[in-house]
Amino acid sequence: MINPQDEKEEAAAPAGPAADATEEASARATSWDAELQRLEILDAKRVKIWRDEFRRLHVLVDGKTEHIDLKPAPVFPLSEAADFLSFLDEKGKEVALLRNPSCLDPESRELLAEELNRAYFVPKITYIYEIEDAHGAARWEVETNRGYRVFDIRDREDVRVLGKGRLLLQDADGNRYEIEDMGSLDERSRRLLDAEV
Repeated sequence: MINPQDEKEEAAAPAGPAADATEEASARATSWDAELQRLEILDAKRVKIWRDEFRRLHVLVDGKTEHIDLKPAPVFPLSEAADFLSFLDEKGKEVALLRNPSCLDPESRELLAEELNRAYFVPKITYIYEIEDAHGAARWEVETNRGYRVFDIRDREDVRVLGKGRLLLQDADGNRYEIEDMGSLDERSRRLLDAEV
């Protein structure tokens, strides 16, 4: 015999992939709303950004509140927060969100663009000359879209396959490099790469 209460619960609960996607989207929205409540939201029209003689970034709000030595970072996922830019403290903790960075004054906007370009500069590897063992690390000798480079990678986990033949590498000094498409490399480069991924 079917319990009428069970029938009501089954009818109320959505099933299948569509339900999972709805629940996931709802959880993301709730999480994003909670983040917005926790963080200081900065209005770009009331913010001035400048660098001191030690190259530390200052974010001045309303000419009064000043945040020092912050690092700008894109907010992810971009599809949900395209109008925001995050600021991190020296420990990498998010402390503020800048709303509509395109509304900053020209000097602040230019400085912020420089900081982001410097922090997220990723040369693209176009040719691999050699990958050899060097005291427990892999020494890479490569050509990039920004010129010749030699760097060490200590751990295989620092060579990450991102899908569709794309690789992201991080060297021993924290610099990042990208291979946009392994398939577009020449045969020698691909052969050297195959031993590393």
